[in-house]
Amino acid sequence: MTASGYLDVGGQRIRVTNLNKVLYPAAGTTKGEVIAYYQAIAPQMLPHVTGRPATRKRWPNGVGTEAEPSEAFFHKGLDAGSTPPWVVVAALRHDGGEKEYPLINDAATLVWLAQLAALEIHVPQWRVDTDGVAQNPDRLVLDLDPGDGATMAQCVELAHLVREVLDGAGMQCAPVTSGSKGIHLYAPLDGSLTSDEASDFAHHLARSLEAMRPDLVVSDMKKALRRRKVLLDWSQNNGSKTTIAPYSLRGRPRPTVAAPRRWEELTPDLAQLEFTDVVQRVEEDGDPLTELFPGADRLSTYRSMRDAASTPEPVPAGRPAGGAGNTFVIQRHQARRLHYDFRLEHDGVLVSWALPKGPPTDPRKNHLAVQTEDHPLEYATFEGDIPTGEYGAGHVDIWDAGTFELEKWRDGKEVIATLTGRPDGGLGGEPRKFALIHTGMGGEPKNWLIHLMDS
Repeated sequence: MTASGYLDVGGQRIRVTNLNKVLYPAAGTTKGEVIAYYQAIAPQMLPHVTGRPATRKRWPNGVGTEAEPSEAFFHKGLDAGSTPPWVVVAALRHDGGEKEYPLINDAATLVWLAQLAALEIHVPQWRVDTDGVAQNPDRLVLDLDPGDGATMAQCVELAHLVREVLDGAGMQCAPVTSGSKGIHLYAPLDGSLTSDEASDFAHHLARSLEAMRPDLVVSDMKKALRRRKVLLDWSQNNGSKTTIAPYSLRGRPRPTVAAPRRWEELTPDLAQLEFTDVVQRVEEDGDPLTELFPGADRLSTYRSMRDAASTPEPVPAGRPAGGAGNTFVIQRHQARRLHYDFRLEHDGVLVSWALPKGPPTDPRKNHLAVQTEDHPLEYATFEGDIPTGEYGAGHVDIWDAGTFELEKWRDGKEVIATLTGRPDGGLGGEPRKFALIHTGMGGEPKNWLIHLMDS
């Protein structure tokens, strides 16, 4: 990568400079590598930050060393004169007046902040609506922070204990190694609690666990009480506080990341992950947090792969509203190789699979189905030519479309539905029942098979 230049990200032209400057001396990580990381991780990170006013910590001169760390610049508001006009902002009122915060709703904004050496992105547990009004929190976060003399193994022990308690209360949670010393646990909320109520719930949980395991847990932030124990920090659910965002880099001596993990990884020898590890993990296994937060912006990946100014495909700016629709479409897609795109409406998007051999016509012969990014509902009527150089370049036409009757939908595992298409459609004008079953064959987590259940 050259020392400076321009990047085209989602249709926005961003000037990038000092790409060879080392921001993490201990690892030799350059600013160019930081920008490349944020551009690569955008599809996984955007669902967890979209609509959340972002506070940034910048290290324009690098993080320094463990012996001599550099000071960070903590930014809440924006400088209107230097903020690109395409950055979406939210105006929030503070005691000192109103400030505008960026909303990281697209990959271009994330890359622009990386160009400013904003290594750390911090966001609240609530979002703003389309009018910029703060909503109730949609997630709960617990920060398991080891005190002096405490270990990661103790954090792991507490994480499993919290999971057991929340499971008993009918709440699921997911772990994220913080990129610093401890573990964050995220649990979805349905939006019925205010920030104060969510904070009170977390505080009550922390005090209960402290009473249960006083040898392990402390709920008070006083350092004198935390020695050899793990602070269960409930306070980040306060509406005025923020937490390091999932997939954000940290301003530590090495380029560690707040990395979503799977529960089976939480063993006593658990370690923090660096950005190269995280990119490889999501390429191989996707984002563990999406299993717990399906209400996140499911179109962020779709948008990050398309330039609305260059493709005739629909590229809606807003998050899907959700719904209980039953639209399906099967499109014949003459791209680099001919395949068929099989799409079923679910949670306000078209959940999509690519079928290299098309829909099966014989119940005795199953076909490969490769799950792709969710598509907007508007895609159900799309036909046309995607230009050369754009993602999925080639001709698209509708092979069949209509409605379906759902029998089973187990996210990430199994879908059974009866499709009723057009009288002259590719399915032959008769109802057809298909089963989609996740197999992960070949070690590829996107691989499913599709089975015709009737002749």
